[in-house]
Amino acid sequence: MILFIAMFALIFWGTLFEAKAGVELGAARFFDAWWIFVAGVFPFPALKTLAVLLFLNVLCTCIFRIPHTWKKLGMLLVHLSILVLIAGSFAGSLYKESFQAFGLEGGVVQIDSTENAFFKILDADSAGCTIVRGVEADTVSLGWNMPQKIGGYTLYFGEFFPMTPTKNVVRFGVKRDPFAFVPYLFSGLLLLGFAWHLISLLGGRKK
Repeated sequence: MILFIAMFALIFWGTLFEAKAGVELGAARFFDAWWIFVAGVFPFPALKTLAVLLFLNVLCTCIFRIPHTWKKLGMLLVHLSILVLIAGSFAGSLYKESFQAFGLEGGVVQIDSTENAFFKILDADSAGCTIVRGVEADTVSLGWNMPQKIGGYTLYFGEFFPMTPTKNVVRFGVKRDPFAFVPYLFSGLLLLGFAWHLISLLGGRKK
């Protein structure tokens, strides 16, 4: 409970800071760091430190506190889901990529030559563009709310602007997160754990 209260305080503080100083600076100072200093002097654990402490706390709970029985399997799954979420978040922060790519209308944009992640821009305007994905060689539309998969990357339409009377430039956002499945795995384990725990409680009452 102390860790959860500390996390709530940190998230509340960090959200207020982001509203004032911007999302990137707030995330770097509060959520992607190990420590922050109150008034520049007093250390306070940032989200990474709290997450590690919570991981160890939940792991010890699973090993030593919760009985390893079928009746308590639901609670074990709930706690396991928290472990998966924390471990997946750390792994994702190490391996995920996020960058911008630029391309000329009618030209080819190479994202990653080792994975054949490239595409050709057929046409573009302020609302989106049409591209041909490299290896797949299929034509797809890319818009504000229509990202597309290119190899192991996710491609987002960013901006269209004319460079010369005959050349138009398109800016794209490119992201890759091999651990993007973690939130779904966490949700599935959490729901399964709650359902198992509820069934165990109802079954115990009937007896």
